[in-house]
Amino acid sequence: MHRATYLVLLLSFVPGILSVKEPQNSSCRCLAFDHDCWPSSRVWNSFNTSVEGRLIRVLPPAAPCHDPFFDEQGCKEVQESWELEFWRTSHPGALYASNFESLGDQHRCSLASNRSSTCFQGAVPVYAVSVLDPLQVISAVKFASRYNLRLVVRTSGHDPTGRSTAPGSFAIWLHHLKSITFHESFVPEGYCPDKNSPPLGKIPAVTIGAGVQWEELYAATHERNSVITGGACSSVGAAGGFPQGGGHSLLSPMFGLAADNILQYEIVTAGGELLVANDWQNQELFWALRGGGGGTFGVVVSATYRTHPALESLAFALYNFTATTVNASNPMGKLVKKFVQISPELSDAGWSGNFFLSSRSLVLVYLLPNKNVSFANETLTPLTTYAEHQPGMVLETSLLAFSSFQEWHLAVQCGGQPSCITFTRRSQLRFPGASSLIPRKVFTDCPTKISRALMKITNTPFSITGVSNLGGDVARPRNNAVNPALRSALWHIILATNTNDNTTQAEYEKFARQITHANKLLPGSGAYMNEADFNEPNWQQSFFGENYPRLLDIKDKYDPTGLFVCHQCVGSEKWSNDLNCKLK
Repeated sequence: MHRATYLVLLLSFVPGILSVKEPQNSSCRCLAFDHDCWPSSRVWNSFNTSVEGRLIRVLPPAAPCHDPFFDEQGCKEVQESWELEFWRTSHPGALYASNFESLGDQHRCSLASNRSSTCFQGAVPVYAVSVLDPLQVISAVKFASRYNLRLVVRTSGHDPTGRSTAPGSFAIWLHHLKSITFHESFVPEGYCPDKNSPPLGKIPAVTIGAGVQWEELYAATHERNSVITGGACSSVGAAGGFPQGGGHSLLSPMFGLAADNILQYEIVTAGGELLVANDWQNQELFWALRGGGGGTFGVVVSATYRTHPALESLAFALYNFTATTVNASNPMGKLVKKFVQISPELSDAGWSGNFFLSSRSLVLVYLLPNKNVSFANETLTPLTTYAEHQPGMVLETSLLAFSSFQEWHLAVQCGGQPSCITFTRRSQLRFPGASSLIPRKVFTDCPTKISRALMKITNTPFSITGVSNLGGDVARPRNNAVNPALRSALWHIILATNTNDNTTQAEYEKFARQITHANKLLPGSGAYMNEADFNEPNWQQSFFGENYPRLLDIKDKYDPTGLFVCHQCVGSEKWSNDLNCKLK
């Protein structure tokens, strides 16, 4: 059965379809299991007509494998696609971190359980509007406000802390807003220079709908002989939480963060008003949207990015350092200290990328835009020479040249496929993780502090991923709400563990506590909100720094009732732990 037909047939199956009273003022949101306030089927049908039939009944992704939803072909598709990230981003009920689809161990819809076991809705929204234009977004926002519904905003569902879902909620699903329009010379709406304004100049740009993913945008910009500051994981939405949370890119040291490259937003506010925000109108909202977090100030329906000339060349390093033993001489610890010491020099040379560290191995996956292999080799020689003189250290190196970013992306990130969409890359299904931004100052003043902390963490169950996409142009101050800690950082360290669908809630919570403790070992100055610890301590300071008071004022101005509320987002401290009731 075709999925669209399947969902339409299920429109009538929803808890709480009894006739209800008109909405009452309440400090708590109305949820699907609140029979006294949840809209009746008649109201939902009327709303569905107003949005041209775009209302869908959202089911957990494993529903086709369970009665009463069982569908043999649909179940086979789910089983084959369960861990594939692009499949998950195209499903209205699936999330990148699948643990956030459930409510504990019992209220879940498990792929592993048998057909007759109950498929619980869990934390998956009950209804969603699969919007095709801003007018449908406006209608959805006004409907949610009128009936006091718990509203969530979702594009790709890629948030590792589950901000794009909530139990008993109503969702605005932006996945199908796929427009891409290029501008040879973009002029912001409302641009009106005076004698004191510098000339605007020629600004090449691209305006995208909120549902466009980086894989689609990479291909489109490549065809235009351009590049753009996008995410390493190309299934991520290009206009939503990624740039709104800052958005570090492999090209950030050259061009800045994604937030730094946004020229204009179109956004539907909590009042159901479609606004344009840029440097010439709604400036304070524009400031907040670039770094203040997604799902907070409204529903972004389009974003305009500055594009940049295509790279002339690109050097790619894949270096694997392996310690043949772990002993008192600590060869890996010494190598990591050396790596820490030379990292400022690597950043100044233009390198970006990731490294992966364990007790016995250090793997570098690094890019060097617009530089040749000879220069790349020269800049890495201090590290390789040091490793070669370390007893018990084995080094494998691969240093390649690519003619374009897209050529590298397809060959390396997409496994040689014509698109990452066709590449069977696995999603990280359960993601207890933590984030720490390491200031450049620590690298020069106390490198041992970083290396010792990292080596200590290698003895925990958690993986260590280092993101070296900061420094360079990221450090240049801008007039936006980006976390100041990102400007001064050189590394973003991610600690994570991948569990599976059989992991219990108690085990998951144990991992979460342990990872918070491990993260405290790092000499960090803040955290990157898009890949952060669900239990991040003092999150207002960690995510936003000195910008938080101003962000809170803007939040209160544009969303005084808190229609848009999400975990550890601006203003969420005014709500209960489940984010359903406003605190008095």
